[in-house]
Amino acid sequence: MASSSTDWARSIATTIQNFLREEEIASLRKFKVFAALEASGNVRTNMSGRGFQWEIQYRNHTPSGNNGETPRSFARQNLWKNAQLDFRGAQATDAIYKKEMLENRSAQALVNVAGRMASRLITSMEQYLAREWVVDGDAAANALRFHGIESFMGYSGTVNVATGLQRNSGVSPGATSAPDPFGWPSDTYAGLSTVLGSHGGSQKSGIWPNGEADPEYDFYSPVICNVTSTYFGGSTWAANCAKALREALHQTRRNDTKQDQIDMCLLNRRWYIDFLNTLDAKERVIVGRTDGLRSYGFTDVFDFDGVEVSSENSVPADTGYGLAIGNMELLCMTDQLMVSEGPFYDELTQQYRYVVSTLGNLKFKTPRNFFKLAAIA
Repeated sequence: MASSSTDWARSIATTIQNFLREEEIASLRKFKVFAALEASGNVRTNMSGRGFQWEIQYRNHTPSGNNGETPRSFARQNLWKNAQLDFRGAQATDAIYKKEMLENRSAQALVNVAGRMASRLITSMEQYLAREWVVDGDAAANALRFHGIESFMGYSGTVNVATGLQRNSGVSPGATSAPDPFGWPSDTYAGLSTVLGSHGGSQKSGIWPNGEADPEYDFYSPVICNVTSTYFGGSTWAANCAKALREALHQTRRNDTKQDQIDMCLLNRRWYIDFLNTLDAKERVIVGRTDGLRSYGFTDVFDFDGVEVSSENSVPADTGYGLAIGNMELLCMTDQLMVSEGPFYDELTQQYRYVVSTLGNLKFKTPRNFFKLAAIA
C-alpha cells in the first residue's frame, strides 16, 4: 500500500513492532526443527545472565555387597558435570534515506520499500535461523553463531570394529577403515569432551556402542555412523541406508528414557530421495500417524522403526542427523525469538534505520542422545 504525504512517518514507526509480533509463532513453525521445539514447549524466553549452565549426572553410585552385618563406608560422591554456553545471536539491518522514502510513495512506488521493510528483514532472519541448528558454534568462523548439532559431532577416525579402540590410536587424526561402522567421537561441547572414556569408566563388554559400558564412559558421546561401511553389506549410502539408519537409531537408544528417545531423522535431500527409492523396492506396511511432523503440516515424511524420517535443506550434503527433541531447547534472552528496533532517524545521514535481531542459543542436554550419519570411510 502506498503511503500518503501526511502520515508516512507515523505509519512506519507504529506498525513494524506489531507486524513482528503477529508473525512470531508462524516463523517458528515454518521449519521442521523449530516447529518441533515450539510444539514441545522447549522454547524458553526472557533468559538472563551472561550465559547458561546445566548439570549432567554422568555416573551412578557404586553399590557393594551386604550380608546384613557388613560394615558400611560413607564418603561424599560427586555425580555431576557442569556444561556451560554463552548467549549469541544474529541481526539483520537495512536503511532508507529520507529522500528515497519521499520518492517511494503513491503511484510512483513500483516496490513499497519502506512499508515492506519489516517483512523482508523477517524473511531474511527466518532463512538464516533455519540453518542455525546445524552450525558448529565452536568453529573459529562461527564465534557469534548458535551452538548447533555440529558443535559436538566432530570425530577422529573410526572405532576399530575388532577391538573397540580408536583405529590407529594415539595418532591424530585417527585412521579410518571401511569395515568400521562408527566414527570415534572427538569434540568438545559446552566445555566437556565427547571422547569415549575421557570422564572415566570403561567398556565392560562387547565393542562400543554394542555391549555394556560404565555410564561415565560414554555419557557425553554421540553415535556417529559410517554409512559407507562394508559392515552393512555395501559401500554406498543407497546400498546401506536402511541398515545404517537402523543401527544408528537403536544404538542411540541405549539406556534411554522416553524423553531421550530419537523423535526424527533429518537427511540431506539427495539422501532422502535415495532412501525413498530403496524403500520402493520393498513391500511395506504404512501406519498413519497424526502426531509429530505431520501435525505441523509437513507431508514429506515416512516412518522407520517408529521414527519420522524427512529431509531438510539445512542438512549438509552426504549427512543425516537423529534428533531427540526432548533433549533440545531454544533459549532466548528476549520475550520472543525476533525483536525489532526502529525505525530510527539519523539526522547526520538523513536515514531511517531498521534492525531485526535475536539473542539466545540452542541447548542440547547431552550429545549421547543424538546421532550423525556420515560417509566417513
